[in-house]
Amino acid sequence: MTAIIVLGLGAPALAADGVAGEALYQDVCRNCHGPKAQGMASFPKLSDKDADYVAMRLEQYRAGETVGPNTALMAPHAQDLTDVEIADLASYVTTAFD
Repeated sequence: MTAIIVLGLGAPALAADGVAGEALYQDVCRNCHGPKAQGMASFPKLSDKDADYVAMRLEQYRAGETVGPNTALMAPHAQDLTDVEIADLASYVTTAFD
């Protein structure tokens, strides 16, 4: 139990940066998911997802997991994302388009 507490205290918290998330989204993601994360064609709507879901999917793509039919398209975009960039993107797409 002591080890868990010590590890918990040492873990850095990720604070999402909406401005950085917007820049990433508008530069790459909007081309397939739409300018307001509303989804387009086979690319799902993101604005109705919660941040944990979006972050989990991006982490899966980054790890090379097969998530669904768009994996081949998403994996190259996610492979170089940092944990902070994923947190920024997840925060932006789930809060900017209410």
